[in-house]
Amino acid sequence: MKPYFEANGIQIYHGDCFEVLHALRGIDAVITDPPYSSGGQFRGDRTMNTVTKYVQTNQQAFRAEFGGDNRDQRSYLAWVSLWMSAALHASNPNAIAALFTDWRQLPTTTDAFQAGGWVWRGIGVWDKTGAARPRLGGIKSQAEYIVWGSSGPLDADANPICIPGVLSAPIVRGTDKEHIAEKPLKVMSWLCELCRPGGLIVDPFVGSGTTLVAAKKSGRRAIGIEIMEANCEIAAKRLQQGFLDLSEVA
Repeated sequence: MKPYFEANGIQIYHGDCFEVLHALRGIDAVITDPPYSSGGQFRGDRTMNTVTKYVQTNQQAFRAEFGGDNRDQRSYLAWVSLWMSAALHASNPNAIAALFTDWRQLPTTTDAFQAGGWVWRGIGVWDKTGAARPRLGGIKSQAEYIVWGSSGPLDADANPICIPGVLSAPIVRGTDKEHIAEKPLKVMSWLCELCRPGGLIVDPFVGSGTTLVAAKKSGRRAIGIEIMEANCEIAAKRLQQGFLDLSEVA
């Protein structure tokens, strides 16, 4: 399968993650932000487009849609289990996996992580700081979660680090935001430290390419997979332009 983009140890593939993962080998870390399928209680809510579900009504969005966000919890569990299993078979024996989820899908994601054959080892927290959606009469939805683990025993000799369990970083806003559900570069750079230096990171849902930008800046190789061609184009342009200066990752 020919890459959509390739340069300096970074590749982007335009296609379904199942198709590409089965062709890969030698993965050292799977770091990804998959569609949560949590933006609606009923089937009609879930099948709405992602701009309608996730962009506040008083804001305008000029960003590409993203796919795969229309599953109920049972099908979400099966789907995550399948692509996590495919990623496991393409990974090295001591690979790391870290995938984002929200509070609604956290229990399902931890089940799917293990059903895919990975060893679940804990949960990290992205604290969105004050820039988070309020909930009147309740607790602000200020955090998203990272379910993490390994394909086997942790190899502390290959990567003797311990990153913080909570990272505080405001959400991406305004003209800096290329994707509806984009994670801050600081957050993805934090997770890239889980991969051994010089190792291969794979993001099966690369979106606008933040994982790839973080991997490039941290000296890791990376492969991104994206089913929406518009997002492939955005990610490729970000990598070609170098996007953000290293000082903004610190």
